[in-house]
Amino acid sequence: MKIIDQMKDEKLGSAILYNFTLGYGKPVPMELYNYVLPFIFHEAFRANVLQATSFRNCIELCYKEDYRCLDAFKAAIIQDEMVTSKSLGLALVNRWLSFSVTDEKMSGIAHESTVMMLNEPYRLGEWFKEMSIEEIEECLVIERERIIILETNSIGQDMDLSKYDRLGDVTVYPEVEEEEIPILIQDATIVVVNKTVLNEDNLKNARKLKLICLFATGYNNIDLNYCRRHGIMVANVKGYSTPSVAQHTFSLLFYLYEKLPFYDHYVKSGRYSRDTSFTHFEKYFNEIEGKTWGIVGLGDIGQRVATIATAFGANVIYYSTSGRHDDARYERVDFDTLLERSDVISIHAPLNKATYHLFDQTAFAKMKETAYLINVARGAIIVEEDLAKALVDGKIAGAGLDVLEQEPMAKNNPLLAIRNSMRLVITPHIAWASVESRTRCVEEVYLNIESFIEGKGRNIIGHDLQ
Repeated sequence: MKIIDQMKDEKLGSAILYNFTLGYGKPVPMELYNYVLPFIFHEAFRANVLQATSFRNCIELCYKEDYRCLDAFKAAIIQDEMVTSKSLGLALVNRWLSFSVTDEKMSGIAHESTVMMLNEPYRLGEWFKEMSIEEIEECLVIERERIIILETNSIGQDMDLSKYDRLGDVTVYPEVEEEEIPILIQDATIVVVNKTVLNEDNLKNARKLKLICLFATGYNNIDLNYCRRHGIMVANVKGYSTPSVAQHTFSLLFYLYEKLPFYDHYVKSGRYSRDTSFTHFEKYFNEIEGKTWGIVGLGDIGQRVATIATAFGANVIYYSTSGRHDDARYERVDFDTLLERSDVISIHAPLNKATYHLFDQTAFAKMKETAYLINVARGAIIVEEDLAKALVDGKIAGAGLDVLEQEPMAKNNPLLAIRNSMRLVITPHIAWASVESRTRCVEEVYLNIESFIEGKGRNIIGHDLQ
């Protein structure tokens, strides 16, 4: 600190300590003065002191803005002791304060002065009047949440999770083995997972656990009954992947529909360079306009796909897997009708008893031989052996899959035998995974945790915040 700055701080410190003494309203124990400048010189504390309801509340407001403020306060109490002493000396020389011994302890007393009224230290004096030093120091201890984030590789190494440090003491594990889970989460108050299964076996020793957050919408990997019985809240994220999944739906379709694998190879193999015509018609393709697009599951993603398909000129029909969804914008049909009429079918339904193995040999037999099937929902909605046979036998034109019944893909999956990329394209569950989608997911989980800590609750599954 430069000499001139130190002089300014000491002079300002004298005025602060004088106004603090006024607010205190009685002789101030000398050791209490060491707790004044570290707070009033702190920008966030000074900004919050007049709107806070108490000293603890002011500390909590500062903590919410920057959790590192607690360490800053504690360090300043020690470091600013010299500035405090010199400021008291200046106040004594200027006759703003005097000191006397009361009950064998030195105390400060304010005298009438023309010093400018400073509201912030005056308010601090009013608070400290009712507090002991032990109580002041207790306010500087805020128990932080113990947050364990498992399988961070599932949301990508490019995602920045440093923001979560504001919410508690965070430990991340890129990958975890099943047997490690009970040990890793046993002291956690909040656990964040994606696909990790959490059930009674690995939760029973996590006695401090209050909240499970999912980097996902689906929560079939969480034992909700156990969580309810033990007061553990579960929160998921919704809607974050809708643009990404809808986009991927069309990526899969166009790859197949316009025979792009063939034409890409045709050019790169050198055949186009040897051709005599500017264009090539070997593999025919059609327009979406005028075709019928059948949607299985008209939720948020299904509706987004329907909007885009309509923009391309398709006629959209849909099948409600629950039997309860009505949307006046589109024609609702039964499952058999959807199979028989659709040129393109895209699946956007959840996996449940009504949708498990919905698309089987019988369903494929009812589809048009020119139809394409796109699945970006759950793999087990399709009987994969039946789909492989339908593709080989030419029962349908092609299929685009982003999900499989077993993920990662089983080595003996019958679909691996189909090498023709104009009939089948499979992506490794990436429809949801655009950078923007994953960024929204991380932010949504952050907001879920923040809301829970504040006692509000957000996206809580199955029961309300108690």
